[in-house]
Amino acid sequence: MSEMELVRQLQAGSRTAFDQIYERYHVQAFRTAAFLTGSRADAEDVVQETFVQVWLHAGKLKEPAGFKSWFYRILTRLAWKCGRDGRREIPDEEIAARADREQEGDGLSSFLGKEERERVRRAVESLDEKHRAIVVLYYFNDFTTPEIARITGCLEGTVKSRLHTARKKLERCLAKEEAGGKLLCAVSHAK
Repeated sequence: MSEMELVRQLQAGSRTAFDQIYERYHVQAFRTAAFLTGSRADAEDVVQETFVQVWLHAGKLKEPAGFKSWFYRILTRLAWKCGRDGRREIPDEEIAARADREQEGDGLSSFLGKEERERVRRAVESLDEKHRAIVVLYYFNDFTTPEIARITGCLEGTVKSRLHTARKKLERCLAKEEAGGKLLCAVSHAK
């Protein structure tokens, strides 16, 4: 069944449609929330609250084709709120494992790939919440710039600017880590 049909059924109050949407989105939603909040417990809470909001407010969605952007707008805003209300933690290994997209290969390339992914994860976590959200949505969830603009409520130019700035920060962070042998790029999370 197409996503648009599922959304229409959800809007009509179908619990089955809600369950199918949950199955389609919950893993990616958890991964996104984990990167944005930095905490497994907070990510679980954000995902749960996102699905509660989807169930309660699906009828307000005007265009079923815009469901994915609407869903991630709710998730992102709840994750930002959680980040402002709580403290950020470094995610445990289970979050990293869920966030990683494992690639097949020989033992050495697999080990090197895991080490590189860990470096990148730490660098992404060092970004402030707005830059981190853009990076996570763009690179880890494959959203386009216009989709990210709808999700975050920013102009498309702002998304492009934040993505450019985030890339530069990540580049500097990874270069410093490589030169110093450890992560030296912690960015202050001033609010």
